[in-house]
Amino acid sequence: MSAENLAEQAAVITCLTGLAVGHPNLPAAYVTISRHAPRELHVQLDSPSKVEAWREALGVDAALLVVDRIGDRPSLEFDARAFGIDFHVYTTYQPAPVEAGAA
Repeated sequence: MSAENLAEQAAVITCLTGLAVGHPNLPAAYVTISRHAPRELHVQLDSPSKVEAWREALGVDAALLVVDRIGDRPSLEFDARAFGIDFHVYTTYQPAPVEAGAA
């Protein structure tokens, strides 16, 4: 169901506002809301540790974390429903280089 007006996206906006107030130290993110999916929130972060912070704030089980790839980069992501909103939270990252002789 596509939203025809901003009011139909109010649940996502209210949820995001609640997160900002309830978790003021939650890492900032690139967030997208689409009129074509008015109860979905896509959250792009810039590191796995920030995905972890969002996972904890949303009360999502660690078992829902998925290590995958987006393009040619590794990704860490999860999909979850929280506060009546469908979240897709993810990051791509460069793996840490392995030092020679490291076990």
